[in-house]
Amino acid sequence: MKLWDYNLPKNWQPKNERQWLWYLERKINYDDWQGLKKEIIKKYFQKLKKRLDPGKRMMLKFYFKKYG
Repeated sequence: MKLWDYNLPKNWQPKNERQWLWYLERKINYDDWQGLKKEIIKKYFQKLKKRLDPGKRMMLKFYFKKYG
């Protein structure tokens, strides 16, 4: 299920930190995990966690703590 409020081309990829934070926030908060990689989420997690739903923030924090 996609709940995007922008129509992005299928081959669009974030190019800078600001775009990555926006992209990850939207994908995670709307349960669109398809195509997300653990390494990318982990890289931006410290700046991203304030922007996430509290439940998803806790879930990701636990996941990174347990599975690194």
